[in-house]
Amino acid sequence: MLRIILARHIHTMDESLPHATAVGIIDDRIVAVGDLASMEPWRAGRDVVVDESLRDKVLLPGFIDNHVHPFLGALLTPMEIIAPEAWRMEGGEIAPAANTPEQYLERLNARLAARTDHSEIFISFGYQPARHGRWNRPELDALCPDRPVILWQRSFHETYMNTAAINHLGLDEEPVASHPQVDLANGHFFETGNKLVVARLLPMMLRPEWYHRGLNTTATLMQQGGITTAGDMLFGCIDPEYELAALDACIEQKNRPLRIVNIADARGFSNRAVGRKTMGPPDECPPFEAGLAMIEAIRSRESRRVRFSKAVKLFADGAMFSQLMQMNPPGYIDGHHGEWLMSPAVLAEGVRIFWDAGYQMHVHVNGDGGMDAVISALSAAQERKPRFDHRFTVHHVGFHTNAQSRQLAALGAHASVNSYYIHALADDYGLLGLGRERADQIVRAGSMVRNGLRVSFHSDFMMAPMEPLLLAWCAATRTTRSGRQVAPEEMLNLDQALRGITIDAAFALRMDHEIGSISAGKKADFAILEDDPFEFGVERLKDVRIAGTIFEGEFHLLGQPVASVLAGDATMLMATRQHPRSPSSEYRMIPSALCCGPDGDPCVFLRYLASAGLMRSHG
Repeated sequence: MLRIILARHIHTMDESLPHATAVGIIDDRIVAVGDLASMEPWRAGRDVVVDESLRDKVLLPGFIDNHVHPFLGALLTPMEIIAPEAWRMEGGEIAPAANTPEQYLERLNARLAARTDHSEIFISFGYQPARHGRWNRPELDALCPDRPVILWQRSFHETYMNTAAINHLGLDEEPVASHPQVDLANGHFFETGNKLVVARLLPMMLRPEWYHRGLNTTATLMQQGGITTAGDMLFGCIDPEYELAALDACIEQKNRPLRIVNIADARGFSNRAVGRKTMGPPDECPPFEAGLAMIEAIRSRESRRVRFSKAVKLFADGAMFSQLMQMNPPGYIDGHHGEWLMSPAVLAEGVRIFWDAGYQMHVHVNGDGGMDAVISALSAAQERKPRFDHRFTVHHVGFHTNAQSRQLAALGAHASVNSYYIHALADDYGLLGLGRERADQIVRAGSMVRNGLRVSFHSDFMMAPMEPLLLAWCAATRTTRSGRQVAPEEMLNLDQALRGITIDAAFALRMDHEIGSISAGKKADFAILEDDPFEFGVERLKDVRIAGTIFEGEFHLLGQPVASVLAGDATMLMATRQHPRSPSSEYRMIPSALCCGPDGDPCVFLRYLASAGLMRSHG
């Protein structure tokens, strides 16, 4: 049967035929794009349904978030969410923003009081020292001397816990206590040290009542964001068999309009292949050859909604939200240093093994120091064994230089960036850590595009909401929490921003032949919109409402249209909005402020923000 869908506007993201009003579908594929009259050749000899139910709607290709972590959503969404920004959560509820130490303490106390079983571990996700004040082991012991309490830092790369939690999890013993990324006195576990915490908590969090609940919530949030394809950018991090079974139970279901593309965790598979149960320090090289064989074996087990890519995930430096990225001179204002997730030597060895095996590589990197290590590893591989269209992709890319953009382009690399960093971090990092010049220029998407890289956007959920239109808005307007628009030279235009959540996002997953644009022969995946992004323009992209999705020709409408959690929010778009180059008495540097690195004390910074009136709820 031929189904012809009519819409108010169809924006195809296909440069050869960018706009249409009708699309023809047979089974799960698009067969024709144009207007109703252009469908005529396909009608002969077929049953035809002309569907006018979307006459007042706008269609775009189904949105693609090429870097999410379903396992992370499954682990984190059941936690108590207290974060610097509002989050849409289970059942459509909104977890409000907490942007001052007072707000954080008030909500923390309220959530603690609501959990009456004091024998249970209390875990809250979203803690950000630069907004919420100092909460190390001594402070948590004073608040809850007998009850296990864990605060999960906003980056997921760090936890802070009290003595009761440390004892409960047995984290006061060797080899944990002497791990280089564990500060036991402060109850602080970061980067690879935090993996030890995850390992102790997994028996609790892998129970179906926790994990499946969280995975179902994550899938629902994807649909509300208009997403039809998501890249699981660390598949196998926990346990490949468990993760695959959970995806089968929660995603491979008739009512799920969603495709998950698994990219294997190179280090996780490699350690598991030889029976290692815990991750070693950053300079411990996993047996990548053994991991390669294990990854090859599991790739044959894909299904309709759960796919596997011939690709792996590798790591360079630490997290952006933790200010643990490796920064070249002048470094951090307070002098603290970044961390490695894989040392440059380990990263280079991983790149060598998987490059020679013909794999695509996706590499987590945040600082320009980390980017140097990535470029060095890629350059060595390309010189030793040249490859074309390898689509080596750098992910996150918090801060890098124009020179590095040129090097990446020359080596044939591309980028998937977290544009939400601009909104969430540019203001704070200008005051603390990087200084205004570098902080304003984080996530240089404009430079990348000008230098020839294909740039897409991702949420890294839960580092950002799974709302692709919000991510496009962040890249196009570069609007910070305070309402400043920073580094306008790095802004993208509307078409570039929308490409970053459609065709260029598909390119990063090596699926642009199958999804990412509305073209004959491709999967019939669509985002159904109430509003037209091309009428709203870049300034209102975050306000565009999602009405539902079409997945492989099947309609899945939401109960009511949903816009971004920031839609219409003007709380921080203040009347004092300034030209990004103009001086600001509210935005001066604080030389004495320390950063939120492993040993940092943000109290000076917090007092400054409070006195400047910058700490407000974004609601």
